[in-house]
Amino acid sequence: MSDRRTSRPVDEVLPDFGVFVFESHHTGDFSMDFRSHRFVKLIYVLEGAGKLETQTITKPFQSGDVIVVPPDLRHRVVDAPEQPSRLYVACISLSLLRFDSTIAKRFAFFVLGDPHLTTRVAVTMRRMVYRQQTLDDAISLSMVADALRLLESVLDPRTHVRKRVARGMTRDQESMRRYVSYLEDYFFEATTIDEAAASLGMSRRHFTKLFSQQTGTTWLNFVRGKAVDHAKKRLQDTSIPIASVAFECGFNDLTTFYRQFKKHAGMSPAKYRQQSGQADDSDR
Repeated sequence: MSDRRTSRPVDEVLPDFGVFVFESHHTGDFSMDFRSHRFVKLIYVLEGAGKLETQTITKPFQSGDVIVVPPDLRHRVVDAPEQPSRLYVACISLSLLRFDSTIAKRFAFFVLGDPHLTTRVAVTMRRMVYRQQTLDDAISLSMVADALRLLESVLDPRTHVRKRVARGMTRDQESMRRYVSYLEDYFFEATTIDEAAASLGMSRRHFTKLFSQQTGTTWLNFVRGKAVDHAKKRLQDTSIPIASVAFECGFNDLTTFYRQFKKHAGMSPAKYRQQSGQADDSDR
């Protein structure tokens, strides 16, 4: 993380592989003229507050927000008085999206404040800033892979669902509700409860309490249950080997998979498949 401050915006020049990430730490007199570009820009607000202005719309931002700026949108950053901002900025070329011409059209100007999403974006950008400074031969592959993950995150339809927070629900409870919704489909990305708590900016104790209130069970039991539910579907609908099913569901250890499957399903994976009529010689 750089302590060098700037009063002017950084020149956004992309390398041949199409991804450029930088940190912009503003002075109190930072000034930016309107500009536009032919790439997608993602901004993570590390510190400070202000607004991002276009020629027709102004959106406020604060620390922890993610701003998406689509191609060809004239815009500028205006810091709030006495709150100069510190930003991580990712510039991603449209050339990375040639495989699907419809994707670029889906980007719109918006500001996201969901802690679970913004924390994941911040972690990815931080890694990209570090990798960009190395002389690793695989830097282009790593940067492009992370850039596509960022774009996937902000285009996830659930990111833009504007559900009214229930009366009496705190911000942490709303963050937990969104996290549980995300976990429904991405259970295989779950690593440890400590990392999950950190992704929401909560202590482990507070996280486990809210998670239990939302789901009626523990984090690990929920994750394992979702994994087994998915495994059941794969065992029933396909004939791929049980070891492959286990890997798809987030289990690197086949013994653990068998134990958890039997705990949740009441029988072994092979027996479950046999009862569903999908028994395969590779499972015997």
